[in-house]
Amino acid sequence: RINRLMEMPRGSGLLVGVGGSGKQSLTRLSSFISRAKCFQITLTKSYNKQSLMDDLKELYISAGKLRKPTVFLFTESEIKDEVFLELMNSILLTGDVPGLFAKEEIMAITSELRDSFVKERPDAPDTPDSLRQFFIDCVRDNLHIMLCMSPMNAKFAERAQKFPGLTAVPTIDWFLQWPEEALVSVSRGFISDYPIECTPEEKENLIVHMGMVHRMVSTVCEEYFQRMRRAVFQTPKSYLSFIQNFKKAYGVKLDELKDKESRVGLG
Repeated sequence: RINRLMEMPRGSGLLVGVGGSGKQSLTRLSSFISRAKCFQITLTKSYNKQSLMDDLKELYISAGKLRKPTVFLFTESEIKDEVFLELMNSILLTGDVPGLFAKEEIMAITSELRDSFVKERPDAPDTPDSLRQFFIDCVRDNLHIMLCMSPMNAKFAERAQKFPGLTAVPTIDWFLQWPEEALVSVSRGFISDYPIECTPEEKENLIVHMGMVHRMVSTVCEEYFQRMRRAVFQTPKSYLSFIQNFKKAYGVKLDELKDKESRVGLG
């Protein structure tokens, strides 16, 4: 779904799911598949609105002037100030950010786009305003904004109401729990080639058991929320950690048993 959005002109997405559900990883993978430049801000203590404006300038030049597919990955953990969302809202609704470029900068950019403008819009008047709008249209066509949000954030609904462009313009993709068949398929991919001293039937039972355990824990988490009103989530990231921890623990315990076996054998 994310890849299809990146292949579409003006395709943007709102990826909604709890942390660890794979929103950022799938966005980067989709960017690679689409051969698009994936950009994510580097948040520092001194990062402010002007820093974001400088980053947006580079993205606008890449998507509008160079006309390259560009992906802007923006997560809720990077919302240092609510004004960041105001800028995202403007980009999604109109593509225009007030004060982003100085008059001289926009004139220099549009002058390089004049040949493309005349070729693609022969009936449009060759005026500075038309050239500027052509530049904005190119940005909107090539800049794909991927917003990663968690529905458990207390500000999620408030931000959706305050900045309607965040939910009205992009395609909303919900990251829900994996079905048990998918869990078993993932565990099979990690365990099938892993050396375990057992029969093939026992290994297959182990693979199925891993998927069942994760599903059972997710069910218990729901029951815990109903009783205690405290939300605990089991995500794909935690499932992968569970498989890796099993492999690590199995290797440690197997070495211990082999060591004990050798000591017994030596008397």
